[in-house]
Amino acid sequence: MENIAEDWEPFEIQVTIEGEVKPLLVIPDREEPKYAIFDQHTSLGTVWQESGKTGKVWCAEGMAVKALLTQLGEQMEDYFNNKPV
Repeated sequence: MENIAEDWEPFEIQVTIEGEVKPLLVIPDREEPKYAIFDQHTSLGTVWQESGKTGKVWCAEGMAVKALLTQLGEQMEDYFNNKPV
């Protein structure tokens, strides 16, 4: 039987930074639907999704995650769509 992943458990995603694929750690907030993004031990900022007239959009707080927002959103959606149940 597979383990059931909790919604608040940290997970890893990969993004391309300056042509190099880098792993980033995503730590979900237990209280709010927000996610802290880390490069090893360094916080890059926070991302979350908001619903608007055009559908769901990814938002960010922090310079580094704003620059990577499109990739972060794509990788996190891929993780959520394919995580073990």
